[in-house]
Amino acid sequence: ALGDKIYAGLFHPTAGPVNLYEARFASGKQRILAMAENLVCPWPDCKVPADRCQVHHIDAHKNGGQTNPSNLTTLCAYHNGVNDDGARDVRHEKSRGRMIRHRGQVKLVTPGGKLLGNTHDLSTMGAMDLI
Repeated sequence: ALGDKIYAGLFHPTAGPVNLYEARFASGKQRILAMAENLVCPWPDCKVPADRCQVHHIDAHKNGGQTNPSNLTTLCAYHNGVNDDGARDVRHEKSRGRMIRHRGQVKLVTPGGKLLGNTHDLSTMGAMDLI
């Protein structure tokens, strides 16, 4: 019998214990959570279904953003590429805006500072909308 408490760990063969909270890429479970939250790419007017999207760090990993469910969302390949990861201030002239989490929802902040969400029918049927 294993008992009522089971602990598991991941160990690298030469580096030792692995801290999954500092992982660069989302785990399978994190991907499923991101797809359940946004059934389509959350960029305004996008229709790409979540299962064809990439997992995106809302606060860019290169800027210290953690790989945890509250910092992840799905974005289609195109919008993941044009999302402004480099700046906290999106008002510079080449920016198309960046995704943020606002009141629990993933929204686009435009270079002008407007918050926009996707208006696709499925965009209101994700996990956060059902709570």
